[in-house]
Amino acid sequence: MRFIGRIIVTVALSSCVSAFGQTAVNDRQIPEAVLPAPVPADPSLRGAKYLDPSVPLEERVDDLFSRLTLEEKVALLHGCGGMGYGNIPRIGLPVILTTDGPQGVRMDTGTATAFPCGLAMAATWDPNLVQEAGAAMGDECRALNRRIYLAPGLDIMRTPLGGRNFEYMGEDPFLAGKTAATYIRGVQSQGVAACVKHWDLNEQEHWRTTINVECSDRALHEIYGPAFETAVREGHVWAVMDAYNRFRGDFCTASKYLNRRVLEDEYGFDGAVISDWGAWHDDKLAIEGGCTIEMPSKKDAEADALLANRIAGGEIPQADVDEAVRRNLRLLFRVGAFDAWTNGTLNTMAHQELSRQAATESIVLLKNHRHLLPLNIEYIKKIAVIGPNADQYQTMADGSGLALRGGSGATRPPYEVTPLAALRKRFGDKVIYVQGFPFEPNTRDTGSVADAIAAARSADVVIFFGGTDHTYDREALGWGNVPGADKPNLQLKGPQADLIRKLAAVNPNIIMVLINGAPVSVEQWYKQVPAILEAWYGGMEAGDAIADVLFGEANPSGKLPCTFGKHLNDWLCHKLGTNSFPGTGNNGVVNYLDDIWVGYRYYDHAGIEPRFPFGYGLSYTTFKYGKMRLSTRKLAGDDVLTVSIPISNTGNRAGAEVAELYIQENHPVTPRPPQELKGFSKVFLLPGETKIASFEIHRRDLSFWDDTTHGWRATPGKFEVRIGASSRDIRAKAGFRLVD
Repeated sequence: MRFIGRIIVTVALSSCVSAFGQTAVNDRQIPEAVLPAPVPADPSLRGAKYLDPSVPLEERVDDLFSRLTLEEKVALLHGCGGMGYGNIPRIGLPVILTTDGPQGVRMDTGTATAFPCGLAMAATWDPNLVQEAGAAMGDECRALNRRIYLAPGLDIMRTPLGGRNFEYMGEDPFLAGKTAATYIRGVQSQGVAACVKHWDLNEQEHWRTTINVECSDRALHEIYGPAFETAVREGHVWAVMDAYNRFRGDFCTASKYLNRRVLEDEYGFDGAVISDWGAWHDDKLAIEGGCTIEMPSKKDAEADALLANRIAGGEIPQADVDEAVRRNLRLLFRVGAFDAWTNGTLNTMAHQELSRQAATESIVLLKNHRHLLPLNIEYIKKIAVIGPNADQYQTMADGSGLALRGGSGATRPPYEVTPLAALRKRFGDKVIYVQGFPFEPNTRDTGSVADAIAAARSADVVIFFGGTDHTYDREALGWGNVPGADKPNLQLKGPQADLIRKLAAVNPNIIMVLINGAPVSVEQWYKQVPAILEAWYGGMEAGDAIADVLFGEANPSGKLPCTFGKHLNDWLCHKLGTNSFPGTGNNGVVNYLDDIWVGYRYYDHAGIEPRFPFGYGLSYTTFKYGKMRLSTRKLAGDDVLTVSIPISNTGNRAGAEVAELYIQENHPVTPRPPQELKGFSKVFLLPGETKIASFEIHRRDLSFWDDTTHGWRATPGKFEVRIGASSRDIRAKAGFRLVD
């Protein structure tokens, strides 16, 4: 199915290039070219061991470290400008450039491929695809000589209102971690460092630069830390970015607990810890706290001399400085800072095709009453396309500033296919378009909350493209109290709900396509709308991906990486009041009173019925789950439980099913979620085909964090494996026992 899908994508991309006048897009490749290794300005270093790429990493680190002056060590503790690091000619270190992500390489000038947002990547539940996308992004970093890619984002969706939820990977640390690990491996396969962010507890934009987070050790270890741990242990990430906020009074850049005890000692991280831009507040506290690179930096020779004197005088421990420098050298050698450099490729047809495939696999079919979808164009004479997101750019394609494209993660592609453009390209005069109302100011009038109703009445089918845009889903650019930080509520932006109800009243064949970066409320119009698609922010090929799904050229296979609740208070952090979210104000405190009860964990625990549960997503075909098999019924010591289950495509279309494995402890000694995701497998099946989904369960998967012993603990007793199509659609169960 995937191969067939890629053939379709290639053909459509070719027509897209022609239709949008982007005839040079496929030629925007930077040819493979080897750039010579930098040469130290100091002639005595030109045969040094650290310059030999065949020498093992740690030996190169040791050799160069032994040759550094104190002044050079100080220079390695901070950047050299807005996005640069390094630039020490004596040792042959050039300027090493960083760039933002995670949807693609951010370019203020020039262009790069725009991929789907982080939440959409998680919605694919397809680690192999995410790894391919990561490799493409790393390739484009190489083409632009950016060697440190500030991505992916791994903060957990504690609240659906978080302004940067679209950049992150949902509410579940297991899904986020597994997705991120493959993303990281893809990026770093190109010799480019991934830098996961924002470590840690950076779940809101309200006062994100000053707020002090109070959170239990258990919540830190079970909810907010594990995705970063997986990024370290399985992704082998080379860099981590410290967040702006405080944790238990200390800025994250100065938190010995976060950086040294958890990240280094518990997770085993051996790379560089980079401050978020402007988050390094004090040299001594940051260096002692385990942050190793200050970004950005305008430090001059005088400031460096003062810092060197503080180190030489013992005010800042030399051991902490040396540890930071070694970590930074490790990063430099990993990205080939002293080696010959081979350029990558940029904006290739293959990258654009991959962006389209990722967008297609991320789309979630939320509702399909009367089997309205997929649409059959042979029976349709007129399509009414309505809504503020029908022809709305979601990247920087139109040259808008960062604030209108989500913040520092924005991308500027060579083109962007909007849904309207994709539908007009395919169906021409069959498409009539009325915007209804615009999201952004100064948008030209394309018809009036009345023209839209008339268009709907005259059409065979109405496709409404709504949701939100990046004036809602965005980074709070600024310090302290930033107006508009985080979303104001769960509702669709503007008068969409009222318009949708009016459209549904004159045409029952209405399809809602949500384009957004976090859960929104559908309660005001859910019953009147027979079909709903969640399409997220899908990147430069989003329009064609949506059209492929609407008209059955692709079968939707995305699943929700976050719960869609009915009311804001269905999320415990909101139910508990403003002390829990967003906190007490600028320089104030936010208490994570919801503890481990985040996302579906709380919905299950409290018996709340969501509108769409975590892991949910429909298909145009049907799947049958067979009998689950366990390799053993008892676990002891370091035993591994192997689980397998056959899955069959019982419909008449090729499609993909995500089998989700949850673990339940029957009689826990401490309150635990009724079930937690501990495995998933995406299986592509032809009609009538059956494949086996396999999983491995380890002791850690059965454990909880014990605040009294400050460690992971699994208690002997009965557990249950639960496999299903979502967290609320369990198809098979089997019990086993953990023994000492």
